[in-house]
Parts: sequence; C-alpha cells; structure tokens
Amino acid sequence: MTVNGVLSTALLGVILLIICTVLYFGGWSAPAHVGELRYSLQRRLPGEECHTTCPVVGLESISQYRAYISTIETNCTSLRQFGGHPPAPSHGRKYVCLDERFNIKPDDCHVISFGVNHEWSFEDDVAKFGCKVYAFDPTMGVKDHKRSANIQFYATGIGNYKGLMKIGSGLRKVDRYENLVNQLGLAGRVIDCVKIDVELSEVYFLQDVVFNSPHLLRKIKQIAMEVHHGGGVDLNPKSLFLVYWPYFMILRCHGFRIIASRSGNNERTQEIVWAREEQW
Repeated sequence: MTVNGVLSTALLGVILLIICTVLYFGGWSAPAHVGELRYSLQRRLPGEECHTTCPVVGLESISQYRAYISTIETNCTSLRQFGGHPPAPSHGRKYVCLDERFNIKPDDCHVISFGVNHEWSFEDDVAKFGCKVYAFDPTMGVKDHKRSANIQFYATGIGNYKGLMKIGSGLRKVDRYENLVNQLGLAGRVIDCVKIDVELSEVYFLQDVVFNSPHLLRKIKQIAMEVHHGGGVDLNPKSLFLVYWPYFMILRCHGFRIIASRSGNNERTQEIVWAREEQW
C-alpha cells in the first residue's frame, strides 16, 4: 500500500467519523471551546446501556501530538519485554504490562498479533509465557498453519473490510477485526493484548473498531502498536499526524491510557502500548 492511499482512506475516515458518530453513537455535542469536540460513547447492546461523553481536543501542532504520544499516562511496575532478545533483531521487541490489575495469567491468556514478516521472536516469547497466540500476516508467502502448540498462523491481514487489498506489490487477503475475532471463536472473550505492526494498516484497524466495533474495545486489555506517522515539523493537509490524532483521542474516551512509549526511525514511528484502565 502507499502512504497516499492510506492517507486518502484515512482522511475520508476522519470525515466519516463525525458523520457516523452523529448517526450511530449519539453524536458530537457543541464544542466546549474552539478545537474541541465531545464524543459520545452511548451505544446500546443487548442487556447494557452506556451514556458517557468525553472531550476530543483538536490537534493544533505537531508538538502537541508528540507530547501526547511520549507521555506515560499510567504506571506499570511489571513491564515485560517479549521478543527482540538477541540473536533476534531488537525491533522485534514489544512490551506488555503484567501488573496484577491486568490479570494476565499463563495458560489462560489470548494474544492477537498483526504483522510478523518472518520475525517470530515476539510470538514465540508470548507462547512460551503460556498464552495462545493468533498471528496474522498476508505478505509472507505461506499458508495458514500451526507454528507450535500455542501459535496459530493465518495468511490474512487486518483491514477495514473483508476482501483483497493492495499491500506491497500484490493483492492480499484482509478482514475486519470483529470478523477475525469471531472466526477464532473468541467472540465475547477478553483479549489480553493486541499487537499491531503492519506498516500503516494500523489506520484501518483504528478506523474499523471506532466505526463498526467499538464494543470490542471494552474486551481488549492492552494494545501494543507501532504507529507510522512519518516526519514533518508543521501540520499540513497531508500530515498523518492529523489522521491518527482523533483515533488516539477516542481510545482515551474508551479508557485506554499510554503505559509505555518509545520512538524509532528518527521519530518517524512510535511504539506505543495503551492499557485499558480497569480491574480485570
């Protein structure tokens, strides 16, 4: 996929975000001040109802964006590295908070991993810890298979629709997060961690769960994502910072707080771990 392709889809998504929120979630209320919107989390599901609003502050500068992504919002006393240990490449490392409040127990945990690219150190470490790992990547030229007792691989990518998407030099099979969860037999099950390292397709994940499956965010304890926002010193109509920002703010509305963060590739990417703050 190309940056322009992602940018076009994502910017359209931001526009649709406002429209869909009005029609589907209860709407944006009048701004409290210039550059601020209020996002309604009202969504009726069988047997439950939620009426919550929270402010979604507008993005005014790249420094504001970078301040948010680099600020640790909630503490973790047991932040554990999975993957990236020598001889594996260091870029394969991801972090999961194992504090007691997240209740991540060996032999009773589920991790969904999007993006492998033949570098299995994260998935292997998590499997050794005792979690069931469901790994997805449509670019590796291999079929669905069972890598180990705890790792199942699927040659499917994450998208905001079910079908084929141009990724790299070819068309690849993709599907929505909710469809994949259902296919795994994990509907209604809490997912301990969703790891996403998919070279811009994280935008499609964010767009889809916000538009179509926000109720599933309540079933995710932690999200470990590599964000590919690119470079730049000023905001402009093609800035990926503007694409990511509203989705990050809506994650905050759903209770996700940054628990770990580190920059990479000359600040063109950011490894962020969000944790949903509640007693699991």
